[in-house]
Amino acid sequence: MRYPFIAVLFLTLAGCASVARIVYPLNDDPLKAVPGRYELDPTHANIIFSVNHLGFSLHHGRFNQIEGSLVINPEKPQEAQLYTRIDTASVDTNSEALDNMLRADRMFDSENYPYASFESTRIQLTGEKTAEIVGNLTIRGIRKEITLSAEFIGSGTNPATGKKTIGFSGKGRFKRSDFNLKQWLPLVGDEVNLILEAEFTRAN
Repeated sequence: MRYPFIAVLFLTLAGCASVARIVYPLNDDPLKAVPGRYELDPTHANIIFSVNHLGFSLHHGRFNQIEGSLVINPEKPQEAQLYTRIDTASVDTNSEALDNMLRADRMFDSENYPYASFESTRIQLTGEKTAEIVGNLTIRGIRKEITLSAEFIGSGTNPATGKKTIGFSGKGRFKRSDFNLKQWLPLVGDEVNLILEAEFTRAN
């Protein structure tokens, strides 16, 4: 019974040896990132939201299905373009009953508005690795301008895939009432806090 396991282990280590030959150090300078168009890696991306719950706690949720793209030129970082689309029916609060209420017509109305989106309109650098991303958030067909604070994490050749990869963290906030998401107000908070984590893989 041990021999198949040993064979698999040997093949795995051999694969790691070949992967190790990929040029990988991680680059932490955003101005040295490889330019081009990148696609969001949905398996390494998170959009987490929180709202005040009855004054007792911050209740968190996330979306499980997101896609997006990033176009960057490190020589003109302020001209980067970011687009993200979120499947509103993929909302996940660890409560099936709450998720169903959020999908219903008084909240996201996922049947009629299956997607929410964010599209950047301008970017202002605020530090060596930070920027403010201004763009349009659209929920339930309502579009409002919001600002995200973004931090560059790193870029380089992903040792697991051999592809050029770039990663960011971000934060933002908005009022859900601006998007006609008014159920449970004012008992449940109006302000929604966002935490964003994303890896993008170069497409060209």
